[in-house]
Amino acid sequence: MKSKTIHTNTGVFHIPIARRRFFKSMALASAGFSLPGYLAEALTLTPQLTQGPYYPLANNIPLDKDNDLVQLNDNTTAAAGIVTYISGRVLDSNGSPIRGALVELWHADNGGNYTYSASAARNPAADRNFAGFGQFLTGANGAYKFRTIKAGLYVGRTRHFHFGITIPGQLRRYTTQLFWNEVPTTSNGTAWGTTNSNDMVLSGITDAVQRASVIKDYSPVPGRTTGEVQTTWDIVMGLTPVEPTYPGGSLVVAGALVAGPAGGNPRYRIAIPAYTGYSYEIYGNPTLANLAWGALPFSLSQTGTMDRNIYTATSEGTLNLYVEAKSAKGFYYVSFRLPGANTGTP
Repeated sequence: MKSKTIHTNTGVFHIPIARRRFFKSMALASAGFSLPGYLAEALTLTPQLTQGPYYPLANNIPLDKDNDLVQLNDNTTAAAGIVTYISGRVLDSNGSPIRGALVELWHADNGGNYTYSASAARNPAADRNFAGFGQFLTGANGAYKFRTIKAGLYVGRTRHFHFGITIPGQLRRYTTQLFWNEVPTTSNGTAWGTTNSNDMVLSGITDAVQRASVIKDYSPVPGRTTGEVQTTWDIVMGLTPVEPTYPGGSLVVAGALVAGPAGGNPRYRIAIPAYTGYSYEIYGNPTLANLAWGALPFSLSQTGTMDRNIYTATSEGTLNLYVEAKSAKGFYYVSFRLPGANTGTP
């Protein structure tokens, strides 16, 4: 398993409100009114945008599908490009954080190539050190964070990130895109042909406030001399989360130490009650300053290849999954997706 040293900068998340609304809200607060309920009207719903043709296929998604796209698997070489941190929260329309929201991020590498490939496990033209895809499962505070690179440019589009959000109770991801507040230029300083003003996806957002909400400034990370940048973006969902009830059994498992393949590392067996059509992923070991757990690769057998990061059960009964990474917390969390979740376009 890879070892990463990741520097982070923890900031305060803000919901911007107009000056007049700010002073009115302070007056309401001093009068004893509930402030969160009033501020909910200031939230701007995140617009739903096309998933695009480059959401990676199953064979394109790296086994290492955590929230760090800069370093892939055990590679010691980082992806080319300006390291970029994106953090924020997933909120409902009332401003309450959504727990258990699956946040997916994918975008072009520094050269404008996606890892997506319909004919190969991975686009061979893409930066071999770039993950191209990452995911994050939010905790009680709804917060998420990714470390990636500044998205590359390709013909017909301005610079952008793709996001997919699946909240509890929803079967399909809600997709949107995030942009840079800039006039994009090529590496030699030439102006790019497609900008925020004429990008077909961004200009298709007819509501000016919603359009502005997905265009962000990226500021230097304090104390760094390597050019790393960061931005904060709260994703506001107009959907109501519905916490699904799992049919039975615990999905927080300590893991039993077992022998691995001959000459290989030992493994930890994670046994859970499985149900037909449900898809399972294993999370363990904190990532990015302990904000959340990272998704782990696993095997379906004690000595088999560590070759998957999600598994859809074909029958009911006890499901044994095997991981090599020892959990720093002493236990693993197995997440589940409802039958049919995250299939196709939104």
